[in-house]
Amino acid sequence: MVLVIFFSTYSIAAGSIELCEQLSICEKSCVLNAPLQNLLKDVSLLALGCNQNMEIARDVAYVAGMVARSHGFEYVVFGTLDVLTDNDPNPLGKISRSPFITAQIISYMIEGFVSAGVVPILNATGTVNPDVVRSLLTRKMSCPTLVEDKEKAKTLRKMGFDVVFVTGKGELLGKLPTLNVKPPIDLSDLERIRRKALEGAIVLLNRSVKKISVNDPFSVTGVLVFSDEEWILKLAEQVLKGERPSTGRAP
Repeated sequence: MVLVIFFSTYSIAAGSIELCEQLSICEKSCVLNAPLQNLLKDVSLLALGCNQNMEIARDVAYVAGMVARSHGFEYVVFGTLDVLTDNDPNPLGKISRSPFITAQIISYMIEGFVSAGVVPILNATGTVNPDVVRSLLTRKMSCPTLVEDKEKAKTLRKMGFDVVFVTGKGELLGKLPTLNVKPPIDLSDLERIRRKALEGAIVLLNRSVKKISVNDPFSVTGVLVFSDEEWILKLAEQVLKGERPSTGRAP
């Protein structure tokens, strides 16, 4: 698949761009670098990775892109090139233990952001799992990428991941693409997609213990969910009682 973001008519030249870690109003060229759950309440990367329906990631990225655009952002940092490991200090910032599921979710999210009129920037800070990179290259999926510094960019290029890079200090290593076509901003479907993503990530771990864990991928008993809202806890309780099937996969 060839991304449409590389068919844009103009681009932001190499230089510097502002990285914003809060969802505030952007009045110039700036990049939103905030956790996914800051755009869609409770919907983390891990929640997407635990969905049996991985294509929900495309819809989530689309509405997240609309949220970002409603605040003036045209660039959004997302995802990870790492995988979930035991005792991970930031489990909600990972997608899966599987590099292949991780790459597939990233691919769907790239499509969703582009469809929303947002240029996605893949987060490659921290640990990089080579299998995730290889899987993305196999899918012919890439986009601008956030790295700590030029050395990290060199490392990724040696792995065949040769894209435009943005450093943690906002330095551009290349030209960021822009999008020609941007659909009208529409947030009317946001809550439906948010609920669908959370409902699709109700994971039955073990019914031997009647326990509901929220955002704890290292729990081994009961049911795992990614929100403490009453409606999702009621669904989790029904799964525990065997009154409805679980909808998610174990992280």
